[in-house]
Amino acid sequence: MPPMPTHTNALARESSPYLLQHAHNPVDWHAWGPQAFDLARQTARPIFLSIGYSTCYWCHVMERQSFENEETAALMNRLFVNIKVDREERPDVDDLYMTVTQMLTGGGGWPMSVFLTPPGSDPGSDPGSDPAEGDDDAGLKPFYAGTYFPPEAMMGRPSFAQVLQGVSEAWTNRRADVLEQARRITDALRQQIEQREPPGSATPDLVAATTQQLMRNYDAEHGGFGHAPKFPQPANLALLLAVYKDEAERADDNWHAIDHTLDRMARGGMNDQIAGGFHRYSTDEKWLVPHFEKMLYDNAQLISVYLAAQAVRPNLGDPTLFERVVRRTADYVLREMTDPTGAFWSAQDAEVDGLEGGNYIWRQPEFRDALHVSPSTNGAGASLYGLDLGANFQDPHHPEVPPANVLYQPQPLNEFADAQGITLDDAIALKDRVDAALLEVRMQRKQPGTDDKVLVNWNGLMIAALAQAGAQLAQPCYTQAAAKAARYILDYMRDEQGGLYHAMRHGKSKIPAFLEDYAFLAQGLLQLHRATSEPSWLDAARRLMHTAAERFGDEQGGYYDTLAGRADLLVRQRSVYDGAVPSGNSQMVHNLLDLAEMTGEQAYLARAAADLHAAAAALRRLGAGMAHMEHALLRAARMAPDQFAPEGRPRLSGAAAAHPGARPGARTPVLVSVEPQRIDLSQGDATLRITLKIDPEYHLNAHDSAPGDKNVIATELSLHDAPGVELAVKYPPGTSRQFPFADKPIAVYEKIVTLEATLKKRDQAPLSAKPALVLRYQVCTSSSCLEPREAELPVLINLAP
Repeated sequence: MPPMPTHTNALARESSPYLLQHAHNPVDWHAWGPQAFDLARQTARPIFLSIGYSTCYWCHVMERQSFENEETAALMNRLFVNIKVDREERPDVDDLYMTVTQMLTGGGGWPMSVFLTPPGSDPGSDPGSDPAEGDDDAGLKPFYAGTYFPPEAMMGRPSFAQVLQGVSEAWTNRRADVLEQARRITDALRQQIEQREPPGSATPDLVAATTQQLMRNYDAEHGGFGHAPKFPQPANLALLLAVYKDEAERADDNWHAIDHTLDRMARGGMNDQIAGGFHRYSTDEKWLVPHFEKMLYDNAQLISVYLAAQAVRPNLGDPTLFERVVRRTADYVLREMTDPTGAFWSAQDAEVDGLEGGNYIWRQPEFRDALHVSPSTNGAGASLYGLDLGANFQDPHHPEVPPANVLYQPQPLNEFADAQGITLDDAIALKDRVDAALLEVRMQRKQPGTDDKVLVNWNGLMIAALAQAGAQLAQPCYTQAAAKAARYILDYMRDEQGGLYHAMRHGKSKIPAFLEDYAFLAQGLLQLHRATSEPSWLDAARRLMHTAAERFGDEQGGYYDTLAGRADLLVRQRSVYDGAVPSGNSQMVHNLLDLAEMTGEQAYLARAAADLHAAAAALRRLGAGMAHMEHALLRAARMAPDQFAPEGRPRLSGAAAAHPGARPGARTPVLVSVEPQRIDLSQGDATLRITLKIDPEYHLNAHDSAPGDKNVIATELSLHDAPGVELAVKYPPGTSRQFPFADKPIAVYEKIVTLEATLKKRDQAPLSAKPALVLRYQVCTSSSCLEPREAELPVLINLAP
C-alpha cells in the first residue's frame, strides 16, 4: 500500500485530475468558488491564483520546486488565500486572467500566477460584499501577474518566495496603491474586452490577404509556418486547402505548402511514429523533438485536415500516406483516450517520473533488443527511424541523463523503399512489423499520466473527426465510436433545462457549458448526420444551435463565450481568435453554413452572414489569427456572393442571396446557375448556359422589356476586361405583362429562363486579360422594383494555350 499522505487540502474533494495532483501539497489550496472567496473576505488576505492543467510540464516543475516545499507552502498559507484552477475546466477564468497576464507582462503561459484583491477590500464597498451577489467592488481584481517563478532568483527573474513577500509587503503597507492599481488594470481589462467594433463588410479579399500572409510565413525548408517552437496549426492548413479547392489552377504554391507540411509533420518526432497520435508541438523547426504531451483537440483537428488533403490530392510519392496517418491517429484515440462511457479523454502527460518524453525515447540497445525478430529487420528499422544517424535528444532539464533518440523518418517512405531495394508496399509492411515490436516493449514501460476528464468541446471536435474518417475511409468502427460518444453526452451531460455541462469525470458532470461546447458538439452531430444520414443527429444539432443562440447570442451578430450573469467573472468575454482550438464564434458560423446546406433554409445563411459582417473589423485586423473564420467567409462567399461582394461589382452563384432592399424574411428572388463554370478559349469557341430561377413573387425585366424606356432596366449580359474576346448572347423572349405603374405592357422573365452565351477569342487577345461575364438585371414585383444590380457570374475563363 502506498504511504498515507502527510498533507491533504480542500482539492481532495475535487474531480479534476489537475486539482487532485495538488490535493496533498502542503499548500492550503482551494478550488475557485464561493468558499475560497468567502475565506479571502473574512481574512482580508489577497488571493494567489494558480492556473494550469494536468499535462503541463512547467506546472509539474513549479509544483515540485515550490508547492511541495514546506517553507514556501508555509509562506503561501500565512500570506494568501491560495486558489487552484484547471484551465480546461474553467476556460473562462483562464481566458480572463491570461488577458491580464499578457497585458502586464507582454506574454503568457502556464502555470499562470495572478494575485487578486479579496472581496470587500475596496474602500467604500461593503466589507461583507459577496461576489455571488454581483457587487462591483467584490474583489477578484488582478494587481500583479506572471507565469512560472523559479525557486531561486535567476536571469533577472525573482524567486517565487521573493514575489510572495514583495506582493504581501505591498498589500500590507501600500494597500491604497495596490487597490488603485487593481482598479486601473480592471478598467483596462474591461475596456479591452468590452470594446465593440462596429459591423463592417466581410469580403473575399480578406481571405486572399490572409492566404498571402500565410504563404509569406511558410517555411519552405521544413514545412509549417514560422519558426521554433512550431505548432501544427490545423486551421491554417484547412484554410489553404479550401482556397486550393476553390482555385486549383492558381494555387499550386498553396498545395505544395500543404503537402510539404503534412508530410514533414507525419514523418517527424511530433507524430508518435509507433503508436499514432500527435504530440503538442515541435520544440525545433524540423518537427523532430516534440513537447511530448498529447491533446485530444490537436489530434481531432489533424485527423480532419489529413482527411481533407487525402480527398483533394493524395501525396504524390506515397499515395496512402495521409490515410495511414488518419487511421493510426484514430486507432490511438480509440485505444488510449476513450472513457468507458464511450466519450473521449482530454490529454496525456509529457513526462514520466519527472523525465519529459520518458516513455517515448529510445537508446540503441533498447531498440536492438526490441527488434530481436531478425538482424535484417533490426538494421532496416534503425535506418527507417534515424538511429543510424546518432542520438537526437538530450533532456534539457536533466543533462545527467544519457542522450537518446526520438523516432522519426529521415526519408519519405517511398524513398526509403528505393534505398532498401523494396517496393513501397513492402516498406509499409516492414514499418508495421517494426512498430508492433517496439510498441509491445514500450507498453511494458511506465506510462504517462492520462487526464481522464471528458470535455464536451474537445469531444465535439473528435466526434466530427471520427465521423468524417468513418465515412471517407469506409471504416464503420470510427463512425460508431463517434456516435457512442455523442449519445453519452446528449443523454447524460445535460442539465434540467436541456443545456449542456462542460466537463465529466467518472460519470459525474459539472460546470455549465460554454459557447465552445455547444458549437463543437453541434459540429460533431452535423458530421454524424453527413456520415449516416440519420435525421436524429441533424435534429439534435439544430436544437443545440438554437440553445446556443439563445444563451450566448448577441443581437448585433456574434456570440459571447460565457453565460450572462456570471458574478465570479469581471467581464463577459467574447473571443474571436482562432488559436490551438478555433473560437466558438468561428465554429458557430461554420455550423450555420452546414445547416443552410443540409436544410436549404435561408435563415441559417442570413445569420451566418450577420455574424461574419459583425466580425469584419476583427478579420481585417487579425488576418491569419482568425483562419477558421476566414475559412467560413470563403464558404459563405461561395454560397451567397451578393452578401459578400467586394466594393464595386458583386458576384453571383447558384445560391444567390436575397437582393438588397428585399423585405425581411423574403425568399431569394433569383437563383443563378452557369454551366460550365470553367471554359478554355485556347481550345476554340465556348458556349455557356445561364439559367435564372425566379421566385414566383418576383419577375425580371426581360432583355426586350421596353425598348427606348430609360426607366426600365433590361436584363443584359456583357463581357468586361476582355479585349480580343467576342460575346454573342441569345436572349429568350419575355412575356408581356401590364403593371399599374406602367403606361404600356412590359416584357418580363418569370419562373425559369435560360440565356445562351457564346465566347470567341481573336488571335490578338492578350493573355494577361481577366475576362468577366457580368449580368445586369432588375428585380420587380407587381407593384414596385428594387434597385438594378450588376453581378459577375462565377465562371473562370482561360485564354492561355
